[in-house]
Amino acid sequence: MILTLLYSASQKMLSAALLLYVGFAGAFTDHSENTKNNNPTTVTAKAATPSSLKGIDVSKWQKDVDWMQVKGADITFAFVKATQADYRLDPYFSRNWDETKRVGIKRGAYHFYIPGAPVQGQIEIFKNTVKLEAGDLPPVLDIEVMDSKVSGEQMRQDIKAWLEAITQHYGVKPIIYTNQNYYRRWLQGYFQDYHFWIARYSPAEPDIHHTDKWMFWQYTDRGAIPGINAHVDMNFFAGDWDTLHAMCLPDVSTLASSEAMILDELRNLQPIK
Repeated sequence: MILTLLYSASQKMLSAALLLYVGFAGAFTDHSENTKNNNPTTVTAKAATPSSLKGIDVSKWQKDVDWMQVKGADITFAFVKATQADYRLDPYFSRNWDETKRVGIKRGAYHFYIPGAPVQGQIEIFKNTVKLEAGDLPPVLDIEVMDSKVSGEQMRQDIKAWLEAITQHYGVKPIIYTNQNYYRRWLQGYFQDYHFWIARYSPAEPDIHHTDKWMFWQYTDRGAIPGINAHVDMNFFAGDWDTLHAMCLPDVSTLASSEAMILDELRNLQPIK
């Protein structure tokens, strides 16, 4: 119980800290807000800061990645596609998962959600495929497509079921990935307990509801990185290395040590007279 409370408290502190970070470094590409809509936006990007961290996300479309070269290109983190719907495994997941760890890139795994597929099957396929370790980024739910047979309300209920089941399984809340327009239409204001990763291909940073929080920004899908013979999605993280590391799965042995220290302190407390 104390172990759970410790981790819960650390996550709340992290959420508060993330709200203090603004701005990003690097050049931006002038694309549309996402791959499905070319409507421009008038939101102004905030000032850039040198504390930004750069990352990528990959799937079968990037094929065989030379992760050592990617590491040398100043890539700090990478999200790797693991599963889709309730039946499809990304054929490059195992290799990408192992290689990112080997070269020292902070890694995370994501599931591509299909609204028309059974949600329980989408929960099980991810749990059975992805084994998270201390230092890994939280799981990601990629939600960017809709099904005409599924209402927005039903889809959001199913998404919550996936998020809650994955939280219970791994002990950490997932991140929600989506694009700017999909977020505005279907998700804004409904998932205040989760952080967002927003795709917005524009010089302007993600624009979200005041009750929501975002921590990753996918700013282009046309990135060129040594070691990858294809275009790749590029992302910024809203914070520095310590903040990124703090949101990752904790070292259980470290938390257990902290728990023991708290128990010792409790034992030494004198009763109030």
